[in-house]
Amino acid sequence: MRIVTLIITGCLLIAPVAQAAPTAPFTLFPVIGGANYTDDFGDPRGGNNSHEGNDLLAACGTATVAVVSGTVSLDYGDRSGWMLTLTGKNSWYRYIHMDGRSREKSAFAKGLRDGSRVKEGQVVAYVGNSGDASGGACHLHFEFHRGQRVTSPYRWLQQATILQPDPADPASNAVSTAVSLTITGTLMWVASGPTEGRLMLRPKKVMTSNNTKLTCPRPIALRIALAVIGSLRAGDSVTVTTLPEEPTAARLKMKPLEWTVATAIRRS
Repeated sequence: MRIVTLIITGCLLIAPVAQAAPTAPFTLFPVIGGANYTDDFGDPRGGNNSHEGNDLLAACGTATVAVVSGTVSLDYGDRSGWMLTLTGKNSWYRYIHMDGRSREKSAFAKGLRDGSRVKEGQVVAYVGNSGDASGGACHLHFEFHRGQRVTSPYRWLQQATILQPDPADPASNAVSTAVSLTITGTLMWVASGPTEGRLMLRPKKVMTSNNTKLTCPRPIALRIALAVIGSLRAGDSVTVTTLPEEPTAARLKMKPLEWTVATAIRRS
């Protein structure tokens, strides 16, 4: 009986103590209506740099909100473009590449000034592609800092509450996240399959339906319905429009067969 007692006592002594779940630094998703994103924190960037945030892809002009109450500072840099820094009680955040189509008038919410106090959930800025994101997909580069330490916001974004656009509030700037592409270029080849076709297009110009120009130096492989192929031939100059799709990172990087051609017009 004494041996059994010692074993049980030993188990009790080494049993792990339950740890309280860490308090979330923020509980609101920064983009109204949500966004497409991946866990790209730490991904390689130019030189020896790494990505210090998560890129949240959404249509140009989509409203973003303060994820905590605090003070904002407004800035512009060649790389960051229009940038907002939100400083809360125990953490601070950067909103980078904000909409700069009309300079500061559209980059930040109306009435916002350097040093303004904002409340959690208040519209503060608008998604764009300013700075070194010019010519690329509109997105919010979102950073989370504690003191001098930058931390991946991904786990908190996964748990955050997504605010939905309020049609009665023009500041929410409700927009659809689905986009289509209009691509002008030259067909390299066209092939038919049992249920659908494929084509390879050498692009000259790629525009999204929300008027964002994409840079695409490589040929693009697209799906195409058999009914749309018609008399298309290699060497044709064409303008094609794709079906609307959610702008995932793979689609915006023009990964093969991520887009489907809806219409194809031969150009003389």
